[in-house]
Amino acid sequence: MILRSPLPLAVLCLLAAGAFTGCTGTFGGNPSGSSGGAGGMTTGGPGSGGAAVSGSGGDGSGSGGAISAGSGGAAGGDGGESNGGSGGAVVTTDAGSDDAGIGLPPLTPCTAPAVSRLKVWEMDISGGTATPSGSPLRKVGDVYEMHVAWKLSGGGYGTANTALNNLGQYSGGADPTKEAVDLSGAPGVVLEYSVTGPAYMQIRTGTVPHGGDHFKANLPMTGDQLTIATLKFADFRRPGGTTPPGPDILKDVFSFTFVGSGTTTLTLRQIRVAGFTPPCN
Repeated sequence: MILRSPLPLAVLCLLAAGAFTGCTGTFGGNPSGSSGGAGGMTTGGPGSGGAAVSGSGGDGSGSGGAISAGSGGAAGGDGGESNGGSGGAVVTTDAGSDDAGIGLPPLTPCTAPAVSRLKVWEMDISGGTATPSGSPLRKVGDVYEMHVAWKLSGGGYGTANTALNNLGQYSGGADPTKEAVDLSGAPGVVLEYSVTGPAYMQIRTGTVPHGGDHFKANLPMTGDQLTIATLKFADFRRPGGTTPPGPDILKDVFSFTFVGSGTTTLTLRQIRVAGFTPPCN
């Protein structure tokens, strides 16, 4: 269960490349929710049948808190909502090096640290702690991954938000309405990731970049094992909703936000959308 009333929170808002100087402001979108619809997934390796698994969660929205932004950045923002009903994910386990098992052409890396060329990560936490306290990007072999460990209270949440056009609203002063991208031609998003606790992914738009009323899909737990999962856009749902995102949403995507609760460690090695290449700027 997530706290319903606005609470102060400490937020890391930073560019993926490293250090920053902070400035404070207001933060909107503290979540609230109750248990809600269930979402299935199918797991299994290549050539084998998957076992059906169901999950449950909740919905919610809200406001409140405080945020720190990068040097010169205006502050503001929002949290997530409790895990809610979402569609299925097809999961395989042939993960490892960059572009392994994704089924998409390799991306030319940016010179700056990035996950699938996504350099800007704005971190948010309420009701707990997050490690590391600086940039969440770390180098593993020849690639970078986003890695964060949350220890959150019963009503706490942590978010990792990445702007798809590599211009953050708080770290870079970007206008979400001018930096949204069109993903309507893609079937979904492919992740190489691991997660040890409850977590989900939100689609945030340039029109509505904050609050809790976003289309989302649960991330199947993997433990510490890196896993490749395809989250179909047709399976994303708003909290309590029954319809998938339409073209008006998918043509207006500003960011992907990954939300965790409880004691959860999240690692993102790849985030790929067919036909879309984030600019290195």
